[in-house]
Amino acid sequence: NDLCCHTRMWVTCPLSRQICPGQSQIQEQQSGLSMPALDSPHVFFRRVIFDVTDTQCQVAMEDEHHYFVLTLGHDGQRITSVDSTARRTPWTLCPQAAARLQEFVGQPLRQRIAVNLPEIDAKQQCTHQYDLLMVALVQAARPGYREYVSRVVGAMHEYRHAELWLNDEKLLDWRLRGTAIHSNDQFDQQDLRNIMPWAEQTLDDRLLEALYVQRRSVMVAASKGFNLDLIKNAGQAMAARAGACFVFQPERAEQAIRVIGSTRQDVTGPEDLLVDVARN
Repeated sequence: NDLCCHTRMWVTCPLSRQICPGQSQIQEQQSGLSMPALDSPHVFFRRVIFDVTDTQCQVAMEDEHHYFVLTLGHDGQRITSVDSTARRTPWTLCPQAAARLQEFVGQPLRQRIAVNLPEIDAKQQCTHQYDLLMVALVQAARPGYREYVSRVVGAMHEYRHAELWLNDEKLLDWRLRGTAIHSNDQFDQQDLRNIMPWAEQTLDDRLLEALYVQRRSVMVAASKGFNLDLIKNAGQAMAARAGACFVFQPERAEQAIRVIGSTRQDVTGPEDLLVDVARN
């Protein structure tokens, strides 16, 4: 599960070459990494909100392509129930993956995020809901209201700028050539395709969770400039995505029809996302 479906499609699918023109080149100074504003028409936002009580954790995520709301019951030690609502998805079969989330019932709450759970096959899950639940296993142990905001400027072929905030505090600030990170911190020269073993050994709890959140956002943002409506069903993208998630399993991909018009074109900032969930 090293590459998100969106990244795989950009790399391998001919349709993904339909990128809008007008990008600028970013110059690096020999004395160190410079971070000027990136002039690009491609700006991707993802917003994730956790609202946690002593017995319940609600997690909501929205970006241009997806909108999920999950409610987890817990007893302070373990997950006792999982309920999922798929409000917007790119493929018609995505909501059916909700049944697989019941595999998380009984999972213990955690202080440190688990990069994977051997007893749960991530490739038989909805990638995005699986990720949300992995983070929720940590968030559910701490009552309160928290939100992550991710912004990625630039299409996949550009020198992208990726930032992540938690409750208005910036945690990550990267430049990316493809999936390779250029930054002024310990992430410099790491590659998102194979970063997790290093991260598990190196990062503290907070930064490991931040990386987990931002890695997926960056992968999804790779679809900027690509018109998913040109794909009739998931089966047409199997060369790039085969086996990547619940929808892209061989037995169901051709039945997963593209939801035409499901990609939002009106997102100009995080305030445009989760408007019916956010407290302000």
